[in-house]
Amino acid sequence: MQLDSFVTFLKTLEKDNDLFRVKTVEMDLKGTLNPTNVLDELFFKEQKWVNFQEFYLYYVQKFSQELIAQFHPTNIENFRLGLKARLYRTQFGFLTEYQAFLLAQDIFGKENVIRDINLDKKGVDFQITYKEKKYNIHIFVDTSRSWFYRNFKSETKHVEDVEGIHVNLPYALETGRFNSLEYLPNGFGIYTKEYFMYLKNEIDSENLKKIIGTKEDGFIYEEFHFPI
Repeated sequence: MQLDSFVTFLKTLEKDNDLFRVKTVEMDLKGTLNPTNVLDELFFKEQKWVNFQEFYLYYVQKFSQELIAQFHPTNIENFRLGLKARLYRTQFGFLTEYQAFLLAQDIFGKENVIRDINLDKKGVDFQITYKEKKYNIHIFVDTSRSWFYRNFKSETKHVEDVEGIHVNLPYALETGRFNSLEYLPNGFGIYTKEYFMYLKNEIDSENLKKIIGTKEDGFIYEEFHFPI
């Protein structure tokens, strides 16, 4: 029921394609300024499903002094526009991930799918426990840049050190591919049930492609790349 309610909420959002192109505030927003932490607090802990404008206003009102003190913007209006675009893109990706999380709960059982900020900090978007095994799910757009960053996290942040089997679950923005998003009337894309059912069937059939590697410290890990 929560998945249906969330998709209904997504249908109310207004996309702003212009904000996707504004990239004047690209510095890291770390610690308390990390917008993902704020989104996690609002959506997961407080169950407040705010739209893009509401989140931007909430964030700026909460951290205006910290932002000015840390970045010392010379042009406040340009900084606000760049920050708004940065927060917009962050929330957009977060909402796609959240919908995938709820869809996974719908298919694998709510009690078997977890997400928490500690997993997120380690690079795992959410975790599925199924048939006594843990599957660490990685959500990202299916582009060469995103794959590069996914591999970068593996090499530098030791993402695969998290216990369990790691599954890449990229989504395609263009239509006509198996992992393409389904687009709502307002243009917001969501994961399809068929994609997650395919994941479940691949786990049931033990068809996920297994790769065993050894890190420099001798730690042996297993990673499963989801076939597209």
